[in-house]
Amino acid sequence: MRPFFHSKAPGRPVFVAHRGASDRALENSPSAFSLAVSGGADMIEFDVRLSSDGVPVVFHDARTGRTAKENLAVARTPMVRLRAVRLKNGEKFPLLADVLEIVGGIVPINIESKAYGGIAAAAKALSAARYRGELLLSSGLRGECLAARDLLPGISCGLVTHRPSTSDLAFCIRHGLSSIHPSRRLLTVLRLRKVAKAGIPLLPYTVDDPEEAFALIAAGAVGVFSNRALTLRDEWTRR
Repeated sequence: MRPFFHSKAPGRPVFVAHRGASDRALENSPSAFSLAVSGGADMIEFDVRLSSDGVPVVFHDARTGRTAKENLAVARTPMVRLRAVRLKNGEKFPLLADVLEIVGGIVPINIESKAYGGIAAAAKALSAARYRGELLLSSGLRGECLAARDLLPGISCGLVTHRPSTSDLAFCIRHGLSSIHPSRRLLTVLRLRKVAKAGIPLLPYTVDDPEEAFALIAAGAVGVFSNRALTLRDEWTRR
């Protein structure tokens, strides 16, 4: 099983900036990523979908309306049209290539594929950018995790899930995945024990409350995804 975060200091939890510094700027926006980089985030997580012509773009939802000024279906819209869309903070709709340039390998990133073919497209974008920064891949689509193992075998990959089921844990072990990323809302004491017994690093999402984050870490999580990652890290350091 591959370590999911090679540079992590032993015993120090990882506070992953969920969709960038999303408590300080619009989620998955260039500003959110720039702020996370300047703040020295442990890791920046973001979502990748594909335009209708197969270009990897950075956006969480299947439609653009929640965080952009127009409401389009990402998968049915070509890249040129998406590029003309403005986010609600006025910035351009980001391509994966844009985010790779913003981060520039300064801090680790986690690319989560939200669509089949996302890992393959991300692999091409990483190659085109000659990206050499520390990287974690992930997806809630098992086929995408398998694609990560086939196309980028040297890069860690985690499984995103609502709850860490026995089937999920077996899948991670069978395919040498680096970590499992469940919803914090569905974590029970029994499920935490099952993950610990399986020996798979646990990284729950999305945890913004310090007491909850620190309790999950005490229960065995190696870190958390958070909209307040920089703040949680600072509070942990002051403990």
